[in-house]
Amino acid sequence: MAQAVQITPFTDEKVYNNTFAGKRARMCLAVNPGSLGLASTTAQWDAVELSGNGYARYEWTIPSGSYNNTTGRFEAPGRLCEFSASANGQGLTWNTAYIVLGTISNNVTTWDTGTLGIIVEASSVIVLPGAPPMSYDFDYFANGFEVTS
Repeated sequence: MAQAVQITPFTDEKVYNNTFAGKRARMCLAVNPGSLGLASTTAQWDAVELSGNGYARYEWTIPSGSYNNTTGRFEAPGRLCEFSASANGQGLTWNTAYIVLGTISNNVTTWDTGTLGIIVEASSVIVLPGAPPMSYDFDYFANGFEVTS
């Protein structure tokens, strides 16, 4: 007979630390020609990543977290990733954002060969020079992550 098992805060912390804490992360914007999807490699996504007009990847180190008794899960402070066009550029246009994790060793980041996740926009997003930036709020938990825009 199967029994229900409740995950303890100790296990939640271990999963979070093994998956996220201390890793490098980057959020990138791309124009998917329609042939890329969930199984596409980081190299394939990087090949269609935006460039120019003030675009820059958003990179950060994922912080340690703590158990939240209210939500019943291990979580960490989120990260707001913002993308702006330069004043001299034509703006930024993309239809997909993707997230990649990497490990740091001797101050060198080795990025995973597969992406953590992709965000497919319903239609192309355009940010013009001087316009407010487009923001993605990235939150991570032991049992996954969530991105809102």
